[in-house]
Amino acid sequence: MDLHKRTSTFCVKDDDGNRMMEKKILTDRTQVTELIRSLPSTNISVALEPVSQWYVFADLLQNLGCDVHLAHPMKVKAIASARIKTDTIDASVLCDLLRSNLLPEAYFSPPGVRSWKEVVRHRASLMNVRTQVKNKIHAILHKHALIHKFTNLFGVGGRRWLQSLTLPSPFKENLGQYLTLIDQLTEAIAVAEERVKATVKSDANAELLTTIPGISFVSALTIMGEIGNIRRFPSAKKLMGYAGIVPSIYSSGDRVRHGRITKTGSKWLRYVMIEVAQHQQMCKKIPGFGAYYLALKKRKGTNPATVATARKLLAVIWRMLMDKRPFSVDPPDRHGDVSTSKTETPKGLAKIISSPPVG
Repeated sequence: MDLHKRTSTFCVKDDDGNRMMEKKILTDRTQVTELIRSLPSTNISVALEPVSQWYVFADLLQNLGCDVHLAHPMKVKAIASARIKTDTIDASVLCDLLRSNLLPEAYFSPPGVRSWKEVVRHRASLMNVRTQVKNKIHAILHKHALIHKFTNLFGVGGRRWLQSLTLPSPFKENLGQYLTLIDQLTEAIAVAEERVKATVKSDANAELLTTIPGISFVSALTIMGEIGNIRRFPSAKKLMGYAGIVPSIYSSGDRVRHGRITKTGSKWLRYVMIEVAQHQQMCKKIPGFGAYYLALKKRKGTNPATVATARKLLAVIWRMLMDKRPFSVDPPDRHGDVSTSKTETPKGLAKIISSPPVG
């Protein structure tokens, strides 16, 4: 199924590759249902790419008894690139890759995990809109050569100063409306954050992540929304690769060269782990990897230290979720018992991680 916003193209083949049907229909639940039910076989496997509407149609196809496979968009292009590209050809390529067991698949997240993503991304979108409105206010001040000395222009003192400004029309009215919008968006963000908090508390794994210094309710739900079932990652290194924070490797003959991080996989997971890594130095009450981050930053710089700390944190997250164990400064001993040593430092936690940091 070559899924698009308005129309979708189906290419149906049997196990031997004989073409049984080729049809373009409206991207509509009723028409998709009628097409699937018109097929002579009930043993149907469907491949589609995870574009904007894939949630709806993947679930619909599953409810119709189909075995649904999500194609990995980037890897499909790498395998089946063609100079002539049409919807019919794309559907046929997906069909051939599926029936020959060569289809590179993306993670088919269950509805619960998808809802986690929507909850945190809704909050992020509200914050982005509020930032845009604040930028509009800064633009008004810039147009009138007004300079402020407030650390937070939208705090109590800054708001009082903004409301006292004498501006010509229509800038005065615009400023008032922007300030009202900021208040409304701030209320909406607070509601969204409460929903994030309630969602985390309803899931044991997500709440487990909040025991890690620097991980808030929002960070925990973002991580769980991207990871889903931790057991789909056989090792911590696989999870790091999914986050795209492992170094790229160029190997030819006897030469092996490590380059920049791959930045493949989940950009949301990569973003939140970088943020959490940078916050480690501010965790004072419960020490995390602040000492590790600062020591590496001094030797190799900010970016290598941040990425290496993010990898450390992902390794800890993988182990915690696999063992259902909360974060502890003291690492477990070889027999799985938690050490009772009071002199153990956060660096000791690195002993449970198999992969060394890569600068």
